[in-house]
Amino acid sequence: MWPRIGAVRLYGVLYLIGIILHFVIGWRVARRRGLRRRVWIAAGVCYLLGMGVGAKVLFDLRHGILSLSALLDAKHWMRGGMWGGLLAYLALAVPAVLLLSRKRRAALDLVALAIPIPWIATKVGCFLNGCCYGRPCSLPWAVTFSPDARGAPPGIPLHPSQLYEVGIMLILLLVFARLKSDRWRGTRLLWFLLIYGFGRAATDFLRGDATSYLYPGWLTVTQLLCIVAGAAALLVLALLVHRQGHPAPS
Repeated sequence: MWPRIGAVRLYGVLYLIGIILHFVIGWRVARRRGLRRRVWIAAGVCYLLGMGVGAKVLFDLRHGILSLSALLDAKHWMRGGMWGGLLAYLALAVPAVLLLSRKRRAALDLVALAIPIPWIATKVGCFLNGCCYGRPCSLPWAVTFSPDARGAPPGIPLHPSQLYEVGIMLILLLVFARLKSDRWRGTRLLWFLLIYGFGRAATDFLRGDATSYLYPGWLTVTQLLCIVAGAAALLVLALLVHRQGHPAPS
């Protein structure tokens, strides 16, 4: 892959582009749904904080190295190590938009609709960087990384697990495009949790950088969280469909 152009690492550039795209998409969604400016700005700030500070704090907490002195050290941030950015974003954005808007269903839709395209940019950055890499495989679409990659073993054909997540986001964009009717207003976040939750839990079986497994030894913390979120969203969607009496989209 191409982790850098000269001295510039493409991962950081695409990470920043993803954050900017979130602000732009949030602004457009807010305009279409009549939401106040403070709502999309708050969601964008939550994405910035979640993908930045939140992802770093959760990574350090997960690996037992969380300390205030390290978080204040610029070198600690430059060494990388991010996990749970979307989790931190949702934990911040959902209560924020609910407090700032009377149109709560539209605000929850904004939280979900603004994720896929920025996340695609982030995962393309991971792909170029060599982080979040997959297990060894012999499939025709296997990829190899250069010695300059961060994390991925060089010269070994691997699952392009980063692109699998891009595929999940493309599926989400297609589903969101089908949910145009007002009867699905306020359910985009549930659809996101359902599709991304189960999709990420499935593709993580092909990840090669997973190290922390839970008992009985075949699920990671990420997979457990995704399965719980996906199952909860499926249950709530089923209850809504049953209560409102209209069919789910094909």
